Amino acid sequence: MKLKKVIALTGASSGIGEASARALSHSPHMLVLMARNAGKLNAIAKELECPVLVLETDVTDTNQIESAFKTIQEKFGGLDVLINNAGVGYFDPIDDAKLNEWHTMIDVNIKGVVNCLHYGLPLLKNSVDGQIINVASVAAHQVFQNSGVYSATKHAVGAISKSLHLELGKQLKITTISPGAVDTPFVDNTSNEEMIDDLKKYFAGGLDPTVVAEQIIHCIEQPLNVAISEIIVRPKR
Repeated sequence: MKLKKVIALTGASSGIGEASARALSHSPHMLVLMARNAGKLNAIAKELECPVLVLETDVTDTNQIESAFKTIQEKFGGLDVLINNAGVGYFDPIDDAKLNEWHTMIDVNIKGVVNCLHYGLPLLKNSVDGQIINVASVAAHQVFQNSGVYSATKHAVGAISKSLHLELGKQLKITTISPGAVDTPFVDNTSNEEMIDDLKKYFAGGLDPTVVAEQIIHCIEQPLNVAISEIIVRPKR
């Protein structure tokens, strides 16, 4: 018999996050959808069949994150799975990049994960099958041209996952999902006009986000005594 779990998902309004929410629609689980765009979250929630709580949340805002996890505790009595999926990427030559974009990647991709861990861990440690799923990237394993700081943030996510496993691996399942290119609006914010067309073509040839969502669900549905540490999934080119 499968456990009914409380699952919190950041970056749930689009891309891999939205695909994961929809993939869990027919599950017995209770979903907490977290993102900055409440309108998109509510639209998604209306189409899901499982119990859903929508929390308009910016992962870089510690006050909002603290409030979100307090609400989860009050509404559901705990948390079983935290999926740290919120992320942003900007791609530029390192000598022509914008400092504010570097800061944004660090704030969302690293600090956002840290913020959710800080307030989520006390709840997860009380679960009988607590799990943290950090969505990283193949950029956590190699550095790509024009994405030095982005790659650095994903290496950091990988390091955080390894540390969690070393320190809390006997209490919690720690999983890292490292996708290659995924066909999402991920690069739409890139401001480099010379690169944007090539980037969009490259990512358009990537994985459908449902493929990554399926890997996430696969990790969640493992038996109590099975923990998947990492999945690397990329398009065949």
